[in-house]
Amino acid sequence: MHALLRTFGLAAALFISAAALASEAVPVNATFGIQWTPVDWNNPADRITETLGAAGLPNGKTIGIATRDHLNVITGKITSDYVTLVFSDTDWVYAKYENIPAGFDPSTNTASFGGPLQVVGGEGRFAGATGTLAIRSRILFSMPVGTFLVQGVIKTAK
Repeated sequence: MHALLRTFGLAAALFISAAALASEAVPVNATFGIQWTPVDWNNPADRITETLGAAGLPNGKTIGIATRDHLNVITGKITSDYVTLVFSDTDWVYAKYENIPAGFDPSTNTASFGGPLQVVGGEGRFAGATGTLAIRSRILFSMPVGTFLVQGVIKTAK
């Protein structure tokens, strides 16, 4: 009987621990005003840029974004080296996108793209984060500005 109670107690503790570790879904729906910086435009087919931006949230807080991107104007694809969403000084989400179709219009010197943004981890409350968000963007190359729209749900491990 004692062994049965002990087994039941361990099973209950494991069940409660698993519930405590259950993931949380964090919705994101933010339009970022961004400013980009050219990193390397020596290769006419590969425009490498770094981007910083921020978006106000309905709760009065701000979320930041930082990216480094490669826009291939010949193939019409864009790939990120990194995407970081900054919720606070300790809560970050890491993401990436690869070979998303991107339109480039040389007459207006603009680019736009939209596609999946894969969550690949994070820091703080986003350690171990997963999920797929959607990203859409419009960039003006004649002025170093544009927008990123990020929507979806981030799944946290905590």
